[in-house]
Formats: sequence, C-alpha cells, structure tokens
Amino acid sequence: MPSVLQLFVLPALTLMFSLGAQGAWFEASGQAAIHNSDKQAAKQQATQEAIKQALLFAGASVSSVLEMSNGLLEQDRVEIRSSGEVNDLQLISETYHDGYVSISIRADIFAQQTTCRAAQYQKNIITAWFPIKHQEQTSVGNMSGFGQTITEHFKQHFNRHSRYSAISAIEPYYLSPDHTDIKNSVLSLARKSNSQFVLVGEISEFSVEPQSQNSLLFWRSASLMRNFTLQLDLFDGNTGKIITDNVSAISAPWEFALHQPVNNSSPALWQSAFGHSVSTLLQENARRIDEAISCLPAYARVLQVNDEQLTVNIGTDHGVQNGDELTLFQLSQFFDSSGNMHQQFHLHPQKVKVINTFVATAVVTSISGAPLANIQANDFVARR
Repeated sequence: MPSVLQLFVLPALTLMFSLGAQGAWFEASGQAAIHNSDKQAAKQQATQEAIKQALLFAGASVSSVLEMSNGLLEQDRVEIRSSGEVNDLQLISETYHDGYVSISIRADIFAQQTTCRAAQYQKNIITAWFPIKHQEQTSVGNMSGFGQTITEHFKQHFNRHSRYSAISAIEPYYLSPDHTDIKNSVLSLARKSNSQFVLVGEISEFSVEPQSQNSLLFWRSASLMRNFTLQLDLFDGNTGKIITDNVSAISAPWEFALHQPVNNSSPALWQSAFGHSVSTLLQENARRIDEAISCLPAYARVLQVNDEQLTVNIGTDHGVQNGDELTLFQLSQFFDSSGNMHQQFHLHPQKVKVINTFVATAVVTSISGAPLANIQANDFVARR
C-alpha cells in the first residue's frame, strides 16, 4: 500500500542511456511533499521514487528487496522492491521549494531478464524481403526468388517459436543492411507499419561447391554442398539504432543435380538435408532475436490526439487490456562533441490508462483527469 507521502509524489524523468551488455545509465527525478517539517522523510521518499521510476522504465518489476547503501544519502537508508540491479547510484541534486523536495539521481541499471519479460506487451517487428548478395549464385537450381521465400519461412518460424515478439508483416521489396540510407529506410518503414522494430536481412552466401577434393572428378561425379550465410540486423524503429546484428552460416549436402531447377517452396527442397539445415538456422535466429528484445520496454506511438483522449498503435493483438496503465513520454536525441548519439526520454507527469481496445490500436486517457498538456501525434506511451 502506498504511504500518504507517495500520494503526493510527482515523478519527472529524463533518461539518458547507451545500450550495452552491462546495463544503461538513467537520470531520474522524484518529488515529494514535506509534511510536519520532516524533510528527511520527504527526501527519502523523493529519492526512492526517482530510483523506482528509473528501474521500472529500464524494464524491471517490483518484486524483491534491493537496498541502496552506497553512501548516496549519507545517513539515510533507502530500500526499494525491484528485480533490477543498480551497479552505481549518484545523487545529482537536492532542491527544496514551496513545501516540496526534488531529488535527481543518476543510476547504472541492468534489468534481470527473468522478471522483466512478463511485464511487457508483445512487440511488433516489420521486415522486407532478404536480398541475395551474389545473384549469380542462384543459377544452380534456378533459385532467383529464394530471398523472398526464405523471408516468408523466417516469419513462420519466428512467430511459431517466439514468445515476446512477432513479425507482423513483410514488405514486398528487397532491403539490404548495406543500403546507403538504411537508417532513414528503417524509420520510414517502422512508421508506415506502426512497428517498434525493423528486421533487415541479406543472404550473403548461396554458393554450391563439390564435396570431393579430387580435381579429376570435380563436378562430374562429386557430391555437392550448398553454402548458406544469413545476415540479420534488428533496428529500433523509433531511433534507427541497431539493436542486434548477427551472421550465421551452414553448409549442407545439395541433393539435386547441378542443372536441375528446384522450386523454392517445394517439399522436396525443405525436406532435404539443405532445407532442414536452413530451417534449424532460422529457428535459432528467431529465438535469439526474441530473447534480445524480451526485456526492452514496449513502446507505442501516439497516432491521434482527440481532446483528452489519445489513440496509440497497440491493441489486443499485443496483449493490451482495458484498465492497463501506461506512461507517456517524448523522445529526443542529440550528439556529443565526439559524435556519439544519446537519447533522452522525457516522461509526462500524468499517467494514462486504456479505456478502449481494438485489434491494433487502443484509446487512453489521463488517470487523474488532468489535462495531457503538450502531447501530440508521434509522442509515445510505454508499458513499464
């Protein structure tokens, strides 16, 4: 049960972070009312709120006790229930004004995957056909359309084996990770499809070679092996930043004659040794990508502002239910003097709740009834 002090907490959050295996840096602010001149209690409450806001936005969930006792508040002891790990915690500022105290902290947070997954909505991924880098390699089997087929197969494997995300659609054109303007292409594709993530793939190797090393036999009698190398890059559709990149490869017997045409979608191909090997590779990549984004916050874009009601681009297909509480925020980016990009998340002081759901959209409104000032289309909500 929240204390009386907590009812007066007005969280404000500016998050600055860079993704990495060790966690992310967040800057957060908490504010609490001072009652009966007890500044110490208000200070602790505001600090705890700032830490909680950062942890929740990082993808943690409130479940177990974690004590912050690294000297942040000198004589104070701050406890918060969370499954996230705080590697470092720093006090930035402490300000008293008009019966309130405002605390700003900076925390290095790593959210544990085992607990944050269940709190997230299913995330949408959009992709396009995977091109074959060396088209001349498709001449064996007459398989120029294999890039389109493999994309369809990957979608099927992904949606069958993933738990936290789904490929919602495939755009009917080829897009390569080496595209000269890949970032803008990713941003455009994500916005067009209302997707949080964009997957871009390419078949970089599709060659056939003889298995025998006897040069006298060469193609005439040697059994054939077909090489398959797939590059898959996953992008954040809201920022264009790459989240994961992976190159995986197999080499399997090619059980067809050298000049025999092979139907890209035929059971003969997909039940062959090569087809089974490719299917296994696709399943492994599906699980890897799904795990990689399982703990990332589920974002949705504001599509429409109608008085004090907002329409957002997630719905029942993503697990949204009436009564769900979401956080409003605006996203901005900047570059430092070294050319490194940083992201800032500015949280709106008013939380919203879902009041109506549809398959791919939902309508939300302020929980408190207060105006949703400064919110416009292309701002965001997050499930925290």
